[in-house]
Amino acid sequence: MLTSSVVVPILNAARTLPACLRALDNLRPSPGEVVLIDNGSTDESLLLAKTYEGESHPFRVQLLSAAPHSASIARNTGIKAASGDIILFTDADCSPAPDWLGRLLESFDDPKIGAVAGRVSGDPGSTLPELFSMLYTLRLPKEASLHDHWTPLQGGYPTANLAVRRTVLERLQGFDESVAIYGEDYDLCARLYAAGWRLLYRPEAQVIHHHRTTWRAILRQAYGFGLGQAYLIHKHVTRGLWVDLPQGSATWSRAPVAGWIDCASADKKCLAILAGSLIVPIVGWLVPAYLFWLARQAHQRAVTEPVEASWLTSFGLGVLLIAKSGAMTAGRLVGSVKYGTLCL
Repeated sequence: MLTSSVVVPILNAARTLPACLRALDNLRPSPGEVVLIDNGSTDESLLLAKTYEGESHPFRVQLLSAAPHSASIARNTGIKAASGDIILFTDADCSPAPDWLGRLLESFDDPKIGAVAGRVSGDPGSTLPELFSMLYTLRLPKEASLHDHWTPLQGGYPTANLAVRRTVLERLQGFDESVAIYGEDYDLCARLYAAGWRLLYRPEAQVIHHHRTTWRAILRQAYGFGLGQAYLIHKHVTRGLWVDLPQGSATWSRAPVAGWIDCASADKKCLAILAGSLIVPIVGWLVPAYLFWLARQAHQRAVTEPVEASWLTSFGLGVLLIAKSGAMTAGRLVGSVKYGTLCL
C-alpha cells in the first residue's frame, strides 16, 4: 500500500491557514504525515503552525523553515523531509475536500502515472477581488483527462492540487529553484512528461482556494503569472509559434520564431479598439460597449456557478479583467526581455 505525505508551504497565510489545517485533519483516509514549511512569514502564520504541530493528529506533523519567499525551495525542503511514496502538494490558502487524498492516491495503481492533479475551485469570499478570482483564476475543466506532453495551452497543473510519486520527484530533482514562484509547477509537469511519465487529471479530487482580497494583490499575482509564462516558453518551447485567438487557438509549427502570443486577452482587445479610434475616431465608442459586454459575460458566468453578482458588481468584474490581463501582459513583456523569448 502506498504511503503518503502532504507538503504545504506557508508564507503570510494567517487568514487562510486555519481552514487549511482543519481540512487536513478531516481527510479520510488520513495521510501518513503533514510537512509544513514556513517561507519567511512575518504575520501569525508561524505561531499557528507551531500550535498545530503541538496538537494531537492522526498523522505525524513536521514544521520546517526554508529560504524566504521561494515556494520552489520550500517545496523541495518538504520533499526531502517527507517519507511517503506519494507526495501531495497543496497551499496554505487551500482547503482539500475530505476525500481529496483518497481520490488522488487511487489513481497511482497505473505505474505509468507519475502525477495526478485535481480541481481547484474558488471560494467567492466577501470581496470583489475574491469573487473575480473565483470566476476567472485557475479555471480547470470538469472532465478528467490524461496528459503526456506540455504545450503553452495544455498539460500544466498547479501545485495547489498535485500529487507526485517520490521516485519521479527524485529523478527530476524536485522544483527548479531558479524560479521562486510562478511557473515552477508547470515546469515540473513539462519535465515529468519529458522523462516519460504521464499525468492524470481528476476533477473529483478537489480543493477550495481562498483567493486574494485586494486589487493590488490580484494584479501583482497576474504580473507574476506573466513572468512565469515567459520562463516556461523560454525553457520548453524550442520550435513553433502558439497563438491564442478570440475564437480557439492556432499553432504554426514551422514559424521562424518560437513562442506564444495571446491575442484573446481583454487588454489587447481594448488596445485594438483604441488603435482603431486613432484612424476612425468613432471606433472609440466600442470601448464602453466592450466593457458592457464583459459585464454581461461576467454576470452570466456568476449565474452558472451559482453566485450572486449585481450588474454594478459585474461591471467591476469587467474592469478588473482588463486590469488583470494588462498586468499579465506586462509580466510577459518583461519576461520576454529577461529570458530572451517571445511571450505576449
